[in-house]
Amino acid sequence: MLGVNKGEVILVTHSENWKRLFDKEKSLLETIIGEQVKDIQQFGSTAIKGIEAKPIIDILVGVESLKDVEKFNNERLKEAGYYHLSRVQIDGKEVFAKFTDLENLTKTHILHVVEYQGDWWNEHISFRDYLNANPLVSKEYESLKKNLAEKYPNDEHSYTNEKKQFVDEILNEM
Repeated sequence: MLGVNKGEVILVTHSENWKRLFDKEKSLLETIIGEQVKDIQQFGSTAIKGIEAKPIIDILVGVESLKDVEKFNNERLKEAGYYHLSRVQIDGKEVFAKFTDLENLTKTHILHVVEYQGDWWNEHISFRDYLNANPLVSKEYESLKKNLAEKYPNDEHSYTNEKKQFVDEILNEM
């Protein structure tokens, strides 16, 4: 299973297929926006070995400057199912989502476009790598995610906000 409807919080068992799906998507993105991109990495829970995750592939796209997003071929991105979420206002980040169902807003992939080697880039990569290197901490994170998914099955915003404290604590320890 890949994809979650807008607002829903659903966790599924980790799938080895997620890496293959990321690799396929990375190849596609390189043909569409590759000229503006320094690096493309998988991150988020689907990139953490052995833990349950929302079945959405989070993709970190590193660019020299966020102004490079203006050079993206938005028509080709739309043809591939990606839409720029211009209403998502996060300082230092541009967000695109791939939808398989526009009626239910079923997201399968999220592109987080950030400055390569900038704060967002380094935090996302460091957190992913730390959890992959520390299975006990990744299981603690998984437990938190399960509890929050039960608490907020239809409130993705609250689910994400409450996870942030754990993420921030880990980043501060590093």
